[in-house]
Amino acid sequence: MSSPRHYNQALRKHGEPDPTLYLARSVLKSPIHFSLRLSHWNSADNCFNTCELADLGTSPDKFICYPNDTSFHLKTDFVYHISTLCGRDREDDLERLFWPFVDPSVQQKMDHFFHRGTGQVQFQPGKKLLSFDGRPPHLFDQRRLHFLRFGATDQGRVFRMPPRLLTKLLNRSRDELEQYFLEEEARLLEHELKSYLYAALNLQHHFSESYARTIPQALPPEKVDEVFLHELCLLNDNHEFWQERTDYSRLPLYLIRYLILFFDSGFPRQPRGFEQAREFMNGHREFRWPERKSRMNKDEISSIFEESEETLRRMDKKELIKLFRQKAKALHPDTGGNHEEFVRLNEAYEELLRSKK
Repeated sequence: MSSPRHYNQALRKHGEPDPTLYLARSVLKSPIHFSLRLSHWNSADNCFNTCELADLGTSPDKFICYPNDTSFHLKTDFVYHISTLCGRDREDDLERLFWPFVDPSVQQKMDHFFHRGTGQVQFQPGKKLLSFDGRPPHLFDQRRLHFLRFGATDQGRVFRMPPRLLTKLLNRSRDELEQYFLEEEARLLEHELKSYLYAALNLQHHFSESYARTIPQALPPEKVDEVFLHELCLLNDNHEFWQERTDYSRLPLYLIRYLILFFDSGFPRQPRGFEQAREFMNGHREFRWPERKSRMNKDEISSIFEESEETLRRMDKKELIKLFRQKAKALHPDTGGNHEEFVRLNEAYEELLRSKK
């Protein structure tokens, strides 16, 4: 990140995008510190850069003044200092950035006038949206935006987002984009965080299961953790993504935050019916051969039934049942028969039944 002296509005070439002011908050630091930063096009490096204009401390509202209970303005010397650094008047932009810190009672009275005249930009159908450097929005940014707007882990429609959404990703420095996502992610619920990162890093493409796109909680947790770390490392080493970053020996704070969020969060719980189905599937994943049934040869069967092999072969099922009942009555232990002989009779009978199918 450069300092204000490295940005010179007078040297900006015609046709280059206007630099944008944005409010940045500290990452992994408590209490939260705020700063005012400028995102601008650096023609020498052919990328968007960021420079810090002012440290706002932990209370940006200290720069706000209230002449009465129905309006506000920013401190005059502060506005003059920032406008001088930017090379033109930025009071309107500054008021927009400081609006969230204005007293709520004043906000309520000024809301209608403050947001009056803000309309949506119109786009030509089929027009490809590119940044000033000729590049489309990065896929990681598109996936994050898609989940934030539609809440879906299935990224099948990520390339069909409305242009008015994609413009939020154009002509911004990497730091400004990360600050934008930091603010948007604050609206996510705790149980959505892991699904958000699963979708943003496109972890589903590591799995062949049909449900990987919509039910990541059904996947092996160890494998999900493994591919997350793999994709996070790839993103960390992506020089095109990080623009002005120079130190790649360690993770930036933005990625460290994602690392903590992923392993401190869990996927949403599924209904009990889903859990029962998964338990059933897991309990039947191990294959077991059926127990081998004892088989009798034809001579043994003939001996037990006291009939020739030819006679038994010609019997239909009805005749065989009748013969079995006669023998069973004689050999049953309750009628004075032998237990072992009765068991052998049943085995022989079952073997004959199989041969009749």
